[in-house]
Order: sequence, then C-alpha cells, then structure tokens
Amino acid sequence: MILPDPTEKEMHLARAMHIASIFTPLWVPFVVWILTPKQMKFLRAHARLAAFDGIIWKAIFLVLAVISLTITIITLIHHFSTQWQDFEWSQVIWRVVISLLVLGTLFTVNLVQSIKQAFDAKKGLWPKREQKLLAKGHAVLESESIRDPHI
Repeated sequence: MILPDPTEKEMHLARAMHIASIFTPLWVPFVVWILTPKQMKFLRAHARLAAFDGIIWKAIFLVLAVISLTITIITLIHHFSTQWQDFEWSQVIWRVVISLLVLGTLFTVNLVQSIKQAFDAKKGLWPKREQKLLAKGHAVLESESIRDPHI
C-alpha cells in the first residue's frame, strides 16, 4: 500500500497554503482543511499539518503571554504597594526587548517551518504523519493476513 502521487494542482495549492500560513498560521490551513474535497488527500494532509502546527504556535504564544501578564501584574502590585519608590524604566525596556525577541523567534521558526513545508509540498512529499499512519496500517494488514488464512 503506497500513498498516491499528488496532482500538480494539489501540490500548487498545498504550496500556496503553506506560504499563506506564514502570515495566518491558523486560519488559512484550517479553512483549506475544512473546505477541501476528500478526494484531494495530499492537500488535506498538508492543510491538517499546517493547522496543527498553527495550534501549537498559538498555544506556545498563549502560555508565554499568560506568564508575562502574570509577572507584569505582580510587578505592578508590588510597585503600587511601595508607592513606586523602586520603579525603574530599565525594567520596562528589558521586558519589551525580551518580548520582542521571543515574538521574533516564534515568527522566524514559523517562517522557516512554513517554507520547508512549502518546498516539501512542491516536491510532492507527503507529511511524515501520513507516512507513519500508512506504515502502521500496513503493519496491521500484514499481521492480520498472517492470522487469517482466508486472505
């Protein structure tokens, strides 16, 4: 059992979807995944991959945002209780710099990952998840054929 070869249209659409996911890492892949006909399995597999990657990046961003917001609230409560006696602008500047570095890193990783996936789609390579599922399904089929002599 082998994954079918994708059509040129599927490869082109998957590549375009990955490029669009650079700027909208969750919405474009999710919409493509939902609206793509079931016959276009290659495009659906790449859209599912990009959508799950978008969810992961959003989750990482959310966790970092919650941590940053918690630290900011605790710091503001401390400064308010001490009547801003130990407030320094350098703390604010460092927090902004660190936040921009984290956001830049997340964007860069998403950019590199999306471009790599776009090249894989251009080459007609299926996502690794689909290949693993096929390998597991193939192993199950082989083990069932060994057990059942009628196959």
